[in-house]
Amino acid sequence: MASLDTLAGEAARLFRDHYGYAPALLVAAPGRANLIGEHTDYNDGHVLPVAIDRYLVAAAGPRGDLTFRLRSAALGESFEFDLDRLSDDRPQWSSYIVGVVVELRDDKLPVSGTDMLLHGDLPIGSGLSSSAALEVSVATAIERLYGFRVDDARLVNACRRADHRFVGIKSGPMDQFASRACRAGFAGLLDCRSLELSHRPLPQGVEFLSVYSGIPRTLAGSEYNERQSSCMRAVSVLQRHYPQVRALRDAYAGQLGALQAEFDPRVYRRARHVISEQKRVFEMLGAFESGDIARAGALLVEGHRSLAEDYEVSLPILDEMIDWLCRQPGVTGARLTGAGFGGSLICMVRAGSVDADGMACRLHEDFSGRTPEAPALWKLCSVDGARYQPNLRPSEC
Repeated sequence: MASLDTLAGEAARLFRDHYGYAPALLVAAPGRANLIGEHTDYNDGHVLPVAIDRYLVAAAGPRGDLTFRLRSAALGESFEFDLDRLSDDRPQWSSYIVGVVVELRDDKLPVSGTDMLLHGDLPIGSGLSSSAALEVSVATAIERLYGFRVDDARLVNACRRADHRFVGIKSGPMDQFASRACRAGFAGLLDCRSLELSHRPLPQGVEFLSVYSGIPRTLAGSEYNERQSSCMRAVSVLQRHYPQVRALRDAYAGQLGALQAEFDPRVYRRARHVISEQKRVFEMLGAFESGDIARAGALLVEGHRSLAEDYEVSLPILDEMIDWLCRQPGVTGARLTGAGFGGSLICMVRAGSVDADGMACRLHEDFSGRTPEAPALWKLCSVDGARYQPNLRPSEC
């Protein structure tokens, strides 16, 4: 894994090689791993993510017109667009950037033409929010390049609108908030209705591992929007009896159970996951605060079971990986993290009890050849949210 300094240096060099001049600004936006609170963000619920030490770096320079020239180092592709002459004919990866730029301009912010190069070590399709890091790096670079300042919620909302309008994903605010505003050594407790973020210390005596399943996933093809529609249908049933329920975050298990006969069975199970997962967020915080690591690990496993059985966003091989991880010495719990249907798992272990390299080798031996890509495992370090030059040095793990 490259250091952030190395990534930033590479991004600056690639920018200079491609555009013929040095970038005026570098911005690094991290990916995220969600500890608990999955599929609760678009239900106005609470989530508990951390920003992780894998980054998307944007190198940028100003222009004197309304043209944006973009280069993806990872894909080896370029794209150019003019703010006054937008077209729907563009590569998928550029839609995130076009959307962010348009939403910032529509928000009456002084956006102007920019040369930009994107580079990083955050795997695409890994379930670690590479798309959110892309949006946050672009938005923060434009913010700093053109001298305006917006609060985190306003910037995140611009990124979310870009997802909705230009990518077609009805995302919640968690991923962009984690990439923009989380802090090293803390999990971010985000209220997805009020957009209030509080930083909660990570517990002593534990470490987190990220496990890439070897199954890349894309939100657009993963029934993500269908899950959201199911939640909205559940709310409409609940509101007939409990008008105060504006979103599933407002409902209780007893209310849902009392109306089970009125629900489509699948919609009922979807709602049951969200309501139970909202509760697990606060149970996890309590376990962290009391140092009850065994309970915290059990909550991860409970959350995964709910994602698999009620929300139906897991896969049999992901469930098998969870079982495999939980059998490893020192592991207290594991679950799917992110939207599902592939991507990544998160694993909590007792500090100093696990040889991550050795576990990665065993994972590879046991699952290689059974997934489209090789599975991988590495220790996570929680880091600060988006930073810009000259403050790119990573937080100490």
